[in-house]
Amino acid sequence: MSKRIFHIQKLGFSVSLILFAFVITPQSVIGQTTAGNATYNFLELPYSAKASSLGGINISSMGKDLGLAMYNPALMRANMDGQLHLSIKPFYAGIQQYDVSGVNIWEKHQIVLGWGIHYMDYGNISMTDYAGNDLGTMHPNDYALQFSASKDYIENFRIGAALKFIHSNYGMYKSSGIAMDIGLTYLAPNKLSQASILVKNIGTQLSSIGNKQELPFNLILGFSKKLAYAPIQFSVTADRVSVWNNLYYDPIYANVQGDAAPNHLKNLFNHLILASELYIGDQVDFNLGYNFIRRYDLNVQNQANGMNGFSTGLGLRLDRMHLQYGTAFFQRNMYHHFSVTYKLKK
Repeated sequence: MSKRIFHIQKLGFSVSLILFAFVITPQSVIGQTTAGNATYNFLELPYSAKASSLGGINISSMGKDLGLAMYNPALMRANMDGQLHLSIKPFYAGIQQYDVSGVNIWEKHQIVLGWGIHYMDYGNISMTDYAGNDLGTMHPNDYALQFSASKDYIENFRIGAALKFIHSNYGMYKSSGIAMDIGLTYLAPNKLSQASILVKNIGTQLSSIGNKQELPFNLILGFSKKLAYAPIQFSVTADRVSVWNNLYYDPIYANVQGDAAPNHLKNLFNHLILASELYIGDQVDFNLGYNFIRRYDLNVQNQANGMNGFSTGLGLRLDRMHLQYGTAFFQRNMYHHFSVTYKLKK
């Protein structure tokens, strides 16, 4: 009985830690925002092709994707020991996203340690003065260096945390910051369902040009369920839970377009991301996602909005390598995300 009480006390402490991180206000030592303008928004981009294919965010999927584990450190597991992950996502106009990460286990304490680099390269941009005179070029970029750790907390629960150093370089304008993510997962004893809570980007700018800006604070909930007798996994993710009205709504523009203000039901669904994973044998997985708010933001009246909000992808598992492709639909355009995970240890 005393052991059970101790476990309950540990769980209560973990939940309290996450709730404490959630209620900290921007007026305190660390600054973050749940709505409006924020700096370092590149931190919200998916770190792997798997995440892109599942709607952009998934914090509860039961698998061994290292990219998902870098976004939610509580997903790091001992079976990822020795893995190395590389991800590349080209955008338009020569913009590139790179992600590199790795995981090793600290055997003595059974702690899984991870590291990662999240890098955005915006190419070369010409610089001019007010008169249009050429001042050369600049090479703007953003990056985050991340160090993570996760450990079994009590039976079926796992806690993880990540510490990030963030830097932005836009020519003469530079800034840096520090942030932390805290995640908690519960894996059901039958291994068929998993629930997660993740608090992201608790932190502050260390240096900036002008006034300090707030970080893109986020509270995310996730649940995944595998079918017992079919090779399918379903997920639902609730993004930006701390903000009820998750939309940008301009009443003047809406009146011109004839759009009605979003109702409570639309506000609810625009927090949700749905995803499914179909496993074809032991080597192939097919992924599908739907992001409600992405479709809402991209849809334009009197235009063909097609597959806005949908995403899909395919994975191939080889002996020591896992190849993953993900894509999402934006109006009539698509972007492509490629990831490879390699097992350094047999």
